[in-house]
Amino acid sequence: MAIKATQFEVHPSAGVPIYLQIIGQINAMIAGGHLNAGDMLPSVRQMATELGVNAMTISKAYSKL
Repeated sequence: MAIKATQFEVHPSAGVPIYLQIIGQINAMIAGGHLNAGDMLPSVRQMATELGVNAMTISKAYSKL
């Protein structure tokens, strides 16, 4: 199953770096059984465009997983 970028949301004023917010949401999806081994995450470009953030932010989040 592919996860869609629209399933994520970020809050720039939350005081938590955006890349950590994304990591937290992915970890929550895994813990909740909504994301399993082999599931596809959105591409860096797609996720960045959908969330309105820099692609490097998404790349950093993905590299920390």
